[in-house]
Amino acid sequence: MRSTRRRLGPAFLAIAVASCGGGEPPALTVGPVAYSNADLLGLSDSRRELLVGLTALGLAVADSTTAELGRPLLDEWAEDRLLDILAAELTLERNGIGEEVLRARYEVDPDWELTIRHLLVFSERWRADDHRVAARAKAERGLALLRSGADFPAVEAALAAEGGAEAREGTLPPSREGALVPEFWAAALALDPGELSPVTETQYGFHVLRLLDRQEVPFEDARSTLVREIAPTVQNPARVFEGWVAEQGDDDATRREAALAEARSRGLRVSAADEAELLRAWETDVLSWSTALGFRQGLTPEQVGQAALAALASSGQLADIARRELSTHLEALHSRYPVTAGTP
Repeated sequence: MRSTRRRLGPAFLAIAVASCGGGEPPALTVGPVAYSNADLLGLSDSRRELLVGLTALGLAVADSTTAELGRPLLDEWAEDRLLDILAAELTLERNGIGEEVLRARYEVDPDWELTIRHLLVFSERWRADDHRVAARAKAERGLALLRSGADFPAVEAALAAEGGAEAREGTLPPSREGALVPEFWAAALALDPGELSPVTETQYGFHVLRLLDRQEVPFEDARSTLVREIAPTVQNPARVFEGWVAEQGDDDATRREAALAEARSRGLRVSAADEAELLRAWETDVLSWSTALGFRQGLTPEQVGQAALAALASSGQLADIARRELSTHLEALHSRYPVTAGTP
């Protein structure tokens, strides 16, 4: 059984570099970004392939389409999650654990759907200490204003007038665990409706939360999560799955398709909460990479190209880590934008 976040191996991309000069066409284009022969001089095929991936990431960050960029990978992760659910179901069946046990367990510890309004003072954790100290102080002033009876728009306006780190407020759609970063979820779950949280730091900055509503998730919607929590307490689901899937075909691809067909025939599905969790995992990776590699929203295609070349050449440790992690997803990244190369 594959892990939920299975890393895709890169597909080899052979790029033919044109002799460039004068009015010659670009040696390489990735979507709207064009590179000259001079830009690519001395780059091996693997480095050019990585440049394509970096450019795709930069373009998606620039126009806020990172979810679309990661769609092939998210679809793969969703299939892996479906196989995790099947493995858990097979484990519970083998050990005689039925619906009545699951329902009784859920009644004791149900899942929740929370509606939250929050104020965020942006100050990512990579920021300098003085920036974060000032942002936290600003969030504390916002909390004091809210406790005194001010409403969220008025508090945002007051904080905006101060300058410094940007503050933003808003109401999130009803959300379940996994869709929100852990610190944010824990702070919200500790509240009763109407209560305000203390200032809470996440990877995005400093938040003040007000819980607007709390609703128990129906058992049917929470069942897939529940079986994955209970199954490992009785037997290793991965080993149960391995034994079952070994009888489904002679090669990995055939076995995987048989397992997916079995899961679907049972009516198993990846819940909306699971999909939100996978999307958040992808967006967390993207935020980490874009921060380390110098990509940000609003860059022009020319600026994206410059940033991608700089990211490829950067000797910083964080950039090196980001490049290595990104290189395992090149197959997905290459599918987002058309890539063309000149003819030698």
